Amino acid sequence: MKGMMSYFYFLFCRAFFKLYCPLSVEGRENLPPGPFILCSNHNSHMDTPVLMLATGMAFNQFGMLAAQDYFFDNPWRKRIVNFLMNLIPIDRKISRSSLAKNISACKHFVENGRHHLIIYPEGTRSLTGEIQPFKRGPALIALELAMPLIPVYIHGAYQSLCKGRYFPKYGKINVKIGKPILPNKNKKLVTELLESNVKKLKEWSLQ
Repeated sequence: MKGMMSYFYFLFCRAFFKLYCPLSVEGRENLPPGPFILCSNHNSHMDTPVLMLATGMAFNQFGMLAAQDYFFDNPWRKRIVNFLMNLIPIDRKISRSSLAKNISACKHFVENGRHHLIIYPEGTRSLTGEIQPFKRGPALIALELAMPLIPVYIHGAYQSLCKGRYFPKYGKINVKIGKPILPNKNKKLVTELLESNVKKLKEWSLQ
């Protein structure tokens, strides 16, 4: 049942982002052949299907790190969204035990070597459309899982479906995919590099 729902969701998204919010992608050649972690700015509930479509890969290859308190504590939201995509519950309350639990859940999802992750380094959707400071979680997970981080910038999703809006406006969506960033024990440096690269992709998109 979930596989069928996910496939219909893919078909809907492909049509939606071709006809209503036309999607263009640059930099797809930067995606490595093995497992990776997509990290983009986060402005809209549209971001996840946009990122999955931008890769040209099947939706079931991706798992999105989803806040336990937002997606899983609401039974209806959990049931509907989990039917459409792979959600990996994470605890946003930072502690040693919660980090270990989050990393374990990610390891379980990617262990077959064919799955990828989507993580939003800002932690939540931006209220203004501006990029918020990045958190170190993606750098830590990348190090533990030995997976490269892929910086991505999404332009147009905020204008179409910002936080608080319930129906998307017509408009073009553009995705720019940057070069992989390899994990490193210096998580602060990796986080700064990731944020800097996403901001450079933003500047590129505005030229």
